[in-house]
Amino acid sequence: MPKQEKSDLFEFMLSRVKETQKNHLDAEPQVFGRWFADLFFMSPRDIFVSDGSKDGQIDLFFTTHNGKSVLHHVLNTKFTKEYNKIAPPAFYQEIKYFWQAFENREARSAYLQKAVKQELRPRYNQLFERYDNGAVELMFVTNHRCNDAHFEQVRNIPVKVFHLDDLIQCLVDDIDGAMPRTPPISLHGVHAVLSPDKADTEVSTSIVFARLIDFIQYMAGDPFDLLFNRNVRVAISISRSMVNRGIRDTFKASPKEFAFSNNGITMLCEKQHWDPGQKILTLENPRVVNGSQTLHSIRDVPNPSPNARVMVRVIEIEPPRGDAIDEKIQRRKEVINKIAVRSNQQNPIKSWDLAANDDFQLELFRFFRSKGYFYERRDREWRQRSRELRNVNITYGDSIKRLTQLIASFYWSKPKLGPAVAKNVAILFEGSVYEAIQETPPELAFQISLLDWNLWECGGELANEKAYIRKLKSYDRFAVFSLAVRALQEAGAYFGSPVFTEQLQSQNKEEWATYYRCWKKLTKACIDHTIDTFKKESAREARKTGDELTYANYFKSQWYMTRLVEAPLGGEIKRSARAVLKGLSSSVSD
Repeated sequence: MPKQEKSDLFEFMLSRVKETQKNHLDAEPQVFGRWFADLFFMSPRDIFVSDGSKDGQIDLFFTTHNGKSVLHHVLNTKFTKEYNKIAPPAFYQEIKYFWQAFENREARSAYLQKAVKQELRPRYNQLFERYDNGAVELMFVTNHRCNDAHFEQVRNIPVKVFHLDDLIQCLVDDIDGAMPRTPPISLHGVHAVLSPDKADTEVSTSIVFARLIDFIQYMAGDPFDLLFNRNVRVAISISRSMVNRGIRDTFKASPKEFAFSNNGITMLCEKQHWDPGQKILTLENPRVVNGSQTLHSIRDVPNPSPNARVMVRVIEIEPPRGDAIDEKIQRRKEVINKIAVRSNQQNPIKSWDLAANDDFQLELFRFFRSKGYFYERRDREWRQRSRELRNVNITYGDSIKRLTQLIASFYWSKPKLGPAVAKNVAILFEGSVYEAIQETPPELAFQISLLDWNLWECGGELANEKAYIRKLKSYDRFAVFSLAVRALQEAGAYFGSPVFTEQLQSQNKEEWATYYRCWKKLTKACIDHTIDTFKKESAREARKTGDELTYANYFKSQWYMTRLVEAPLGGEIKRSARAVLKGLSSSVSD
């Protein structure tokens, strides 16, 4: 990732606000609140922009739902395009006024009459009612720099305040795939906190024995599993893991044995507060980076015992703030990655699991998301989140293993890559092979995914129609993909260009049937070329050794795959590739 100064992240923020503006009619100061809501919250709903004359210092309000109850969020926002501009004292007077409008029940009527226009008053009355019931959160959000002296006047007012440094931190977390933030978790009955001397550790670390029931109760209010956003894997089901069944059985039958039977949980937080009198340890923005399987194994056990405890290692990593932010960001990433790799694992961890949170995979995740698709960095994550994601119009895009295999196949002419190497998933995430794959721009990776979708759809239909194709099963998938890539490249496809992305996406509209025939001809031509070449190689092998080739041996051989994809392409493949590109060009121009 290129070096990021604080000013760079500010400019990135402005670009994201401008991008949000494209989808709405609001001006940038008004759309700033929308951008923040989408960044900070999971699926904000019923967003209403009230900013304008007589708005009563309320610029935006919306709701979120945690699976049990609705929470109303009310925002006062201040936006600037000037980097590092200090917040004026008037902002903090406005925060007081903003809060008093809700808190001072006796003055509400006068407030509505003087400060709020007629059509907004019914909405504000509803918000007052919900505020009295504890279902409203007040927030002040600005991208101005904090005015420390004046901020002290409102620090203890129950309004969540975000300044420039706070928003920069949100951006960093969003880039790392760790947004939205999580609510604090309170661990009760913590009798002691064991910590090494500060001179003996680079990062503040503590060990406690916490009640599992506190985690179970927290997870019940975390329907999107945000607590596990930094974990390299999603939960493995009880039915698929003997280890997880053992964890569950111990928790149910012998809760007092759990503390010495389990390897424990590792958590990150931004800050921790221990109250020795109340014996409560509170963690701010907690994340589980190791121990997801333990917690998911016991979360649904009926009548959970309050006696079961687990060892929790708490690593406190403060958010990057102030100067030298790039160095702080990189340092934090290094620590988090080391924890993910070195933490003790109770279930086997794969090489692609460890790659799930690296910069390259997170960049792909963000790019797919910007196009309305979900890129599955962690196995089975789509299965667990599909209903929630479909509700916000996000559809399945691709998976970390499949897309990495396709990227390897795309580079059919590069040493150590190609369709044969793509068959061996494990080595794709190691050493120089993964380094080469990581050079792929997100735009190109997205195009590779769209191209494969077309070929795969056509291949499935051809297999239903023609028995000789059906016999291939899926052995030929990456070889056919490489051939199609080469054919399109030679026909003049601009892989990596945003225009080519637009062409690939636009064909999914009304005239898909026309485009589909072109794709189907290209797919069939590549499959036929593959089968003909296989038959020739198999006959040659039979004459040499007396044994015929099998599909399995043929498609995993680097030597055979190199000969296949580098051999002259037949006329049918070339004609079909040109027809596909002609159709793509017309889909945009039309």
